[in-house]
Amino acid sequence: MAMNRYGRSALAYGRQRRPRQYGAVLDPLAFFTNLGKRAERQAGELSDAMVLAGTPAGGETDEQRSRRALSSKDGAEQVVLREVIRPPAAFFPDDGASARDHDSPPPPS
Repeated sequence: MAMNRYGRSALAYGRQRRPRQYGAVLDPLAFFTNLGKRAERQAGELSDAMVLAGTPAGGETDEQRSRRALSSKDGAEQVVLREVIRPPAAFFPDDGASARDHDSPPPPS
C-alpha cells in the first residue's frame, strides 16, 4: 500500500499534534493510506467544481484558464488540508474504537 502526500501529511499531523488520538488508531498505515486517497479524490472533485463555478461567460485565453485552474486547485487543497488532513481532535478515534469506525473524513464545506 503506497501512501500519498495527503496521507503522509495526516499521519505526521496525528503523530505530532494528536498523539493520544493517533495512538488509538489500530492500523495507522491502512488508516492514513485510505484517508489520503479520499482526501486526494475530494480535492480533485472540489477543484473541478470550483473551476466550473468560476468559468467566465465570455472567452478566456489558455493562460487565464490555466491560472484559474491552478487557483482552484490551490483553494481546494487548502480546504482539504484544513478539514480532512488536519481535522479537529474529535475526528481522531480516542476511545479505543477501531479505526474502521472512524475512517470517513468529514466532507469539505
